[in-house]
Amino acid sequence: MNLLAYAALAFTPAAFFIAGAKALDWWVRGPISSDTGPAGPPIERLVRDLRRLRRDYARIEGSDLPRRAIRLQGVSLAYDDTLCACCVALGVPGPRRAPLTSMERLEVEASLAQHGLTW
Repeated sequence: MNLLAYAALAFTPAAFFIAGAKALDWWVRGPISSDTGPAGPPIERLVRDLRRLRRDYARIEGSDLPRRAIRLQGVSLAYDDTLCACCVALGVPGPRRAPLTSMERLEVEASLAQHGLTW
């Protein structure tokens, strides 16, 4: 009997806390509906971002700006992240996270091009 009372006293606060957290999450985010559209930006915006990032990379690479290597690394990471977002938007299997190696980047670009994406 003491074991049951102990278990009730031990688990009741945790159960209330979890229920309260779920209620707060529902209140903040609203009810989840199954007919929501794709999560993430539209593919047109992603393609514009890829074009802009490619231009930025070429511009920075040909310049003599201070901290050029760090700028190139930042643009490369943004480009990789946008490639991964394109894969998710089109349902193309590929890496889900940046940074990508040169070979992975080439494979993802080829896979996206095979699915009709041009930038």
